[in-house]
Amino acid sequence: MALSGFICHDDYLAKTARLSDEEVGRLFRALMKYHATGEIADMPGNEWLAFDFIREDIDRAENEYAAKCQRNREIRLKAIDNERQRAITNVNELDVYKEKEKEKDKTKNKRFIPPSVEEVAAYCRERRNNVDAEAFVAFYESKGWKVGNAPMKNWKSAIVTWEKSRSRDAPVQRSRTVAAQEYTQRDYSGEQDDAMRPMLAGVNGP
Repeated sequence: MALSGFICHDDYLAKTARLSDEEVGRLFRALMKYHATGEIADMPGNEWLAFDFIREDIDRAENEYAAKCQRNREIRLKAIDNERQRAITNVNELDVYKEKEKEKDKTKNKRFIPPSVEEVAAYCRERRNNVDAEAFVAFYESKGWKVGNAPMKNWKSAIVTWEKSRSRDAPVQRSRTVAAQEYTQRDYSGEQDDAMRPMLAGVNGP
């Protein structure tokens, strides 16, 4: 894109002072033709002396304007590219957000299905614990498959809790069993046997 005209600077008045009015007229007609078409007209008088340095001003102004237009074009293209990249990023972020929301909805809306005794027993065998599968299922069925007042979400987590509870109780039960075995393995007389019955009853429980 070219400028639609050229600037006639004030110093041109001094530089054309020695030219006649006719020569000045031919000079500016030649300058206008040069700026519009790039052609150099015939100049029969002294006007060509001023034409050369004024033409340099015209060319310099055109080059500066072209460079400015190029910079502005690059700035606009960069802004458009940045906007496009932001749009792509926003779309990708929106897609990721939608996928996360879908996963949340799946988790939220996933209905708890109570396990069967066989499922619980298989999981207990896998974990090698001593949890009674029938007792576990019966206990939570009686509670409506709730943990406290909240609906159960993961029955396998409840199995782990039962394991921990049994591991805490196990040493006490084992000590009672061992104590009972130690007493029963001895040979007592009839009177001693009668005297030991209350003790054994206390060890083995009511």
